[in-house]
Amino acid sequence: MKEANPVVKMLKWKTRLLTEDEIVQVLAAIATMSKTTFSLTDLTERLHESVSRNERKRRSVSTFLSNLVEIGYLSKPSERKWVKNSATFSRYLSPLLIELNEIEKNPPVQVKQEKKIIHLEDGR
Repeated sequence: MKEANPVVKMLKWKTRLLTEDEIVQVLAAIATMSKTTFSLTDLTERLHESVSRNERKRRSVSTFLSNLVEIGYLSKPSERKWVKNSATFSRYLSPLLIELNEIEKNPPVQVKQEKKIIHLEDGR
C-alpha cells in the first residue's frame, strides 16, 4: 500500500468522513474545472458514486471546499458557488512552500533578557 501524501493527510484533519483517497479525488475533480465558477453538484458529478450519492459525504465535500477557501486555494463568490484561485492545488502551494522554506532558514531571533541583580547596602 502506497503511503499517503503528507499534504493530503493534513487536509484530511478537518474532514472527518472523507478518506484520503476521496480527498485526492476531490482535488483532481477541482483541477478539471474550468476557471468559471462551479457548484457542489458540478463537482460531485465528477466523483465516484460512493461520494456523490452519499448525503453525509457530500456535506463533507462542502466542508472540505470551505477549508480550501479558508487557506486561499478557492474563493466563494456566492453562497453555492466556488472558483479556483490557481490552476491546481500544487501550483497554488508552490510559492507558499518556497516562502515557508525561507522562513525555516531564517528563524526569528529570540532576544534574551538580562537579569539584573542589585546589591543594596545596610542589609536591605
